[in-house]
Amino acid sequence: MLPESQARLLRLLARYPDELVEAWDIPRELSLPGLSESLGLARSALHEPLKALERQGLIQTRNAHVIGGGNRKRSVVHLTSKGRQQASTLVTTAGHSMDVETTDGLHGRESETAQLQSVLSEGAAVLTGMPGIGKTALIKSLCPPKRYVAMDASMDAQSLVAKWLEIDDAPLDLQAQLEMLSESYTIAVDELQEVHPRHQAGVHALLQGLIDSNVSVMIGVRAPSPFEYHPRWNGAITLSGLDAEASHKLLGDHIDFDTAQEVCEALDGHPLALHLWSPSDALPEASDAIQAFVEETVLSRLIESARKDLDALSAEPLPVKADYVDELDLNPLDEAALLRWPAGLVEVQHLIRNVRRVAWDEPVEIHLKAVERWSKIEDIEARWFEAYHRLMSGQNPIEFIVKNEPEILAQSAAAATLLDDALQLLPDAQQLRTMAAKLALDRAEFSIAESYLQDLDEPNHRLLARLHRSQGNVSAAEEAEQRARASVSQAEAAQMHLSRMAALLDDRLPDELGALDEVEKGLSKTKIADMEDQQKRAAIVLVAILKHRIAILREKPETAAGIRQDLLELAGGKDPLIERLEHIESIMLTDHDSSKRMEAESSMRRLVGRTAEILQRISLGLTLIQSQSRTNIPGALTTLENLQSLPLPMDLPAGRRLDALLWYWRGELEPEKRNAYWREAAQRFRRAECPRAARSLTERLHKSL
Repeated sequence: MLPESQARLLRLLARYPDELVEAWDIPRELSLPGLSESLGLARSALHEPLKALERQGLIQTRNAHVIGGGNRKRSVVHLTSKGRQQASTLVTTAGHSMDVETTDGLHGRESETAQLQSVLSEGAAVLTGMPGIGKTALIKSLCPPKRYVAMDASMDAQSLVAKWLEIDDAPLDLQAQLEMLSESYTIAVDELQEVHPRHQAGVHALLQGLIDSNVSVMIGVRAPSPFEYHPRWNGAITLSGLDAEASHKLLGDHIDFDTAQEVCEALDGHPLALHLWSPSDALPEASDAIQAFVEETVLSRLIESARKDLDALSAEPLPVKADYVDELDLNPLDEAALLRWPAGLVEVQHLIRNVRRVAWDEPVEIHLKAVERWSKIEDIEARWFEAYHRLMSGQNPIEFIVKNEPEILAQSAAAATLLDDALQLLPDAQQLRTMAAKLALDRAEFSIAESYLQDLDEPNHRLLARLHRSQGNVSAAEEAEQRARASVSQAEAAQMHLSRMAALLDDRLPDELGALDEVEKGLSKTKIADMEDQQKRAAIVLVAILKHRIAILREKPETAAGIRQDLLELAGGKDPLIERLEHIESIMLTDHDSSKRMEAESSMRRLVGRTAEILQRISLGLTLIQSQSRTNIPGALTTLENLQSLPLPMDLPAGRRLDALLWYWRGELEPEKRNAYWREAAQRFRRAECPRAARSLTERLHKSL
């Protein structure tokens, strides 16, 4: 009869098919680190049973690529035919189950598990403890994998909600976030201490709201917890070390109990430290701190090149794709249990990372090497990391950030942290402060944007106008807009005026007329003659489009047709714009119940499908939804779902306005979720500088409550 340590390995390996023996890419679970994590054993506890199984011809090892582990090969384990037969025998004759209990190092956590379950039955639970003490393993054991999220410095409240709800575009509005999460099963957020100061207020407000709403949420955070007191609990649950019996289970049965007890006492039962301890190490002194054990014993086993690779990876501010650090050899670090693999990415165990960062003699040199490494990677994400390391190496990154602004701003939450860090070190960097203010406005963080704008050496009236509109202060916005126009050329001022008229026409809900008189008055004052020659034709066309839309809203078909005819003569031939205007007239100016309306909807649906330009496609699609909302609700929902999958350019005002309308229609077409969707739509109308639409929608919300 095989010892249980060998039998568990066989049963675990038998869960993977024979085909993997010849496969190129192998699951991480078949590597030594993966087996260790699946069985909840220290790496050293696997060596003896693996050797015994190999001697008996039950397993074989080879080098292969591990999925998500970079391009370097590493050792993986497979069952032989004889081993698979033996595993089958264990099930059929010995009564073993093929399923393996994946304890993930949870030996000795029965009382803490019961305590957490009890607290969660009443709502929220906070779990604290030092790095590596086992918070993550315990939280994961009580939470569905898809509801577990580990935070890092690039994440904000919106990205946390997006992961919990498994959607790409989560709400920005706190109340909408809470309402959409209110029906969730148990959810968990881990590594809360990793949240960047730039995003702490938003994340903490979200979690406090969940706590107050009795949502079953687990919060893992290194002490001290920001949620120390609540009427329903006495404080956070603090996780301490394992006892000797649990430590013995983790170290494996090849270690005698007395030795395991000595190691446990010396390392205070710290699970990660126990994972790192090897039988070849001298027994640590009981007075040794965990950090000293890591530095003097664990890291001393690494060769010089591995220590340098460890330091390089410890310098990364976020978990990274293994492919991005192919220059580093991760295999010895992973084999030594020094790495974590959150969501398929890689980072150094936080305890190890903290120990190494404190011990660095030349951090600047480490960051300079990182700059060189990231500069060779042709990827959008790489520019953010390169900018970060330029900043941390003491270089002035302003020129680099400005040059690579689109790439660096691609992930807005991460970009916000980078700009905040840069401004902490370079408070006089006015270009970066302006960029940070604009980004905050794009993210609907109006108070943060206001703070950045107040600290500029010279007022930025364009951004101030955006801020005032977002806050609903229309008169202050108009004053700032006038000052902005006064500071530029006549041509640019005329362009700004026309753009404002287009935005003003959009500042309304779909079933409202909006400020038509004000727009018509403004269009009459547009000075196309002041514009550059190459701009005049586009301006004339835009004025005609705006007048056409006004005619549609005023239900004047003859006026609309006349404008379209004038544009046709201007175009001098067939133009997609003319076709779009004709379809809009057909769908908006025919009776709802007539056959012509149905024909118009069919034609518009085909036009939407063949329109390539995103803004035009979504705009036409929203017109179709407005019509379908009165004639064909299922069709409107289908159209809306298709539009939501399209990537709107959120750096453009028109993109932000269309985005707000998409959320409006979600609320209109799904009345059971209307409150959450309309709260979010109102927030996005504010971000899109549509204060009238935001105010009108908020009034409707209040009436419905």
